[in-house]
Amino acid sequence: MRTRGQDGSMRWRTLTESELADLDREVAELAWRWARRLGGLRVEQAPFGPADPQLPESDRAAAHLARLYLLAKIRASADSRADADAFYAGQAGAGYPEIAAALGIS
Repeated sequence: MRTRGQDGSMRWRTLTESELADLDREVAELAWRWARRLGGLRVEQAPFGPADPQLPESDRAAAHLARLYLLAKIRASADSRADADAFYAGQAGAGYPEIAAALGIS
């Protein structure tokens, strides 16, 4: 959510617990959508998740490994984007304390 400071500049806020849960769910869904795509499944085809009861037990490990592969790719993409945004934030005047706060580190 974009907010404005008293001077009219853009500010950001941290996510609520509910928003963090939504984000986690959306990342899991994104990874599963891509895992299905790599497995050649159509949108309407089961299984609809690695724990879907329609997924044969013999395929569960492969389903989890496919999603794990995608989650690793998502992590690498997010890390690359975070590095770029940290650089650009610094270029735009953000200091180390602000960048560290955005990254959740001290």
